[in-house]
Amino acid sequence: MTPRLPRDLLEIDLSERTWSRSRLADAVFDAAPGGTALAVRLLDERVAGPLDPLGGENPLCFAAGPFAGSPVPAATKHALATVSPLTGLINDTLSSSHWSAALRRMGLAALVIRGRAEGLTALVIDERSVEFRDATALAGTSADAAARALRRELGDVRARVCAIGPAGERLVRFSVVENDGRQAGRGGAGAVFGAKALKAIVLRGGGEVPVADPEAMMRLARRLRERALGPKTAKYRVLGTGANMRVLDRMGLLPTRNFSAARFEGTERVTPERARESPESYVEYRAGCANCPVQCEHRYVRRDGDRRHAAASEYESTWAFGPNCGVDDLDAVLDAVDRCDRYGLDTISTGGVIAWTMECVERGILSARRVGIDARFGDARAMLALIDAIAAAEGFGALLARGVRAAAAEVGGGSERFAMHCKGLEMPGYEPRGLPTYALGLAVCTRGACHNRAATYDLDLRRPTASYTPDERARACIDQEDYAAAWDTLLLCKFVRDCFDDFWSEAAELLAAAVGGTWDAANLRAVAAESWARKRSINARLGWRPEDDVLPARLFEDALHGGPAAGLRLESATLEALKKAYARGRAKYAAAVVL
Repeated sequence: MTPRLPRDLLEIDLSERTWSRSRLADAVFDAAPGGTALAVRLLDERVAGPLDPLGGENPLCFAAGPFAGSPVPAATKHALATVSPLTGLINDTLSSSHWSAALRRMGLAALVIRGRAEGLTALVIDERSVEFRDATALAGTSADAAARALRRELGDVRARVCAIGPAGERLVRFSVVENDGRQAGRGGAGAVFGAKALKAIVLRGGGEVPVADPEAMMRLARRLRERALGPKTAKYRVLGTGANMRVLDRMGLLPTRNFSAARFEGTERVTPERARESPESYVEYRAGCANCPVQCEHRYVRRDGDRRHAAASEYESTWAFGPNCGVDDLDAVLDAVDRCDRYGLDTISTGGVIAWTMECVERGILSARRVGIDARFGDARAMLALIDAIAAAEGFGALLARGVRAAAAEVGGGSERFAMHCKGLEMPGYEPRGLPTYALGLAVCTRGACHNRAATYDLDLRRPTASYTPDERARACIDQEDYAAAWDTLLLCKFVRDCFDDFWSEAAELLAAAVGGTWDAANLRAVAAESWARKRSINARLGWRPEDDVLPARLFEDALHGGPAAGLRLESATLEALKKAYARGRAKYAAAVVL
C-alpha cells in the first residue's frame, strides 16, 4: 500500500475536558491538503454566524503544512485559523519550525480546540492521550520561559511547545502565539488562547512522516534546497528583510510618524546595516526555522548585553518602532522588539497604536496626563513605557491593548482620522499612496491590513511608472491573492518564491509526492480559489459587508511630501473603480473555476 500522509483530526473541548481523534474524509483532504486551506475549512464548518471572539465557542483550528516533517526545505510550518478579537473577522495566521513537524509526526493533520478551561491549563498531547495539566504556576511567564518550564516538568527536552506570554493572558487583542521562537503573530490569536485559559500546547513523541513517493520527494526536495542556497535568496541570507528599509526610504515609500510622511531622516541609524557596520558595539546571531537552508533571521544585541535579549532586525518590526514612531535609536528599537517577544505582542500592531498615541499627543487630542507620559514622536523612553503598559493592560495601555480602531473610537476628537488600520488590523510598513494595486489589496483583504495575503505591491514596485487599467490591477490583485493562498496551503516559505521556474506545476509535483493522487496546476489553483472563497464566506457570516473594504481617510486627504513619490495620494474614485473591477473579476473567475 502506498504510504499516506497523516490525516487525523484531534478535537479537544477545554470546558468538558474531553477529546476525540478521527480520520478526515478523503474528500476533505483532497480539497484541502493542509495549511491554511484545511484550517480555514475547519473554521468554516464551525462558525455559523456572529460570535464572541473571546468566548468559548470561538474555535482554534490548527493545520500542519503538507511538507512539515518531510525533506522539503523551507516548509516546516502550520496554520492557525480563528475569529480575531481585534477585527471580529477571520484571522488566518502562520507559524513554523519544530512544533509544526511534531504535529505531523504524531499522525495529525489538524487540531481543533474549543471551550474554556476553569483555570490556566497546558495541554500535553502524545499519540495516545491528552492531559489537561494545571499551568497556574506559569502565569505571567513569557512563552519561552513557559516552554522551558514544561520541558523540565515533563523531563522531556524534545517536547515541542507553543504558548502565550503575559499579554495573551491579559487578553491584549494583538497578542501572539509563540513556538520555537516563531510567532503566529497578527490578529490576536494569543488573546483567544488567554480567553480559553490555555497557556500552552505540548506535543510529545511521534514517528516518521510517511509520504506517497519518497524517491520523488527526495529528488524534488534536493532541487529546491540547491536553489534556496543560491542567489535567489541571497538578500535574506545576507541581511534579512531589514534590507527593505533603505530601498523604501529612497523610493519615498517608507511610512514615517504614523504615515504622516514617507521618508525618515533617521533611516540609516536603525537599519541592520548600522549594526553590521558596528561590530565593536553589536553581536549578530543568525537563525532560521527547522529544515530551512536560508536562515533569514538576523538578531542583534549590544556586545555588553545578554544574548537572550538579542532581537530580530526584520523589516516590519524595525519599521514599526523606528520610522513609524520617529525613533532613530537602534538600541531602543531592538529593545522594543525584544520586549514584544517576551510579552507576546505583535510588533506591527504595537507600533501602530503607539504611533497613533504619539500623533494624538502632538496634535493636542490626547494629554500627557491621560496617557501617563508625554509621548511624542522620537521619544524612545515613552515608546518603551507604552509597550510595558500595553502588555500589562494597565492605565492608558489597557485602552491601547484593544487596538487602534477601538482606542480611536473611545478617544474621539478627530483621532479616528489618524487611526491607521483596515477592518481593525493595524497597517504594515508599505506606503499605499504610491502603490495603488497594493492599496486595493489592503482594502479587500479578508483579514484586514495585511501585506502577506497578496503581495500586490510587486506590480507597483517593479513597474512604478507604468499605467494600468482598473481591470488589470484587479486581475493582478486576484492572481496574487490566489498565489498567496496556494503558498499558505502548501506552507512553503514565500522567501523561496523565486526558486521556482513554474511555481504552479512544480508545486503540484511536490504535493503529489507528499500526499499522492493526481495534482496539477489547475487543481492546485482551484484549492487556492476555494480557500479564498471560504474566508470571504466566513466573514460574511460574521457581519462583513463590501462597504467595510475601506482605507484610512489620511491616505486620501494628505498627499505625500518629499522624495520621488511627493504629491501622491489616493483618490476615492480610483479606489472605488478598482474595487468594482475586483468584484467583477472575482465573480467571473469564480464561475470559471470548478471547486
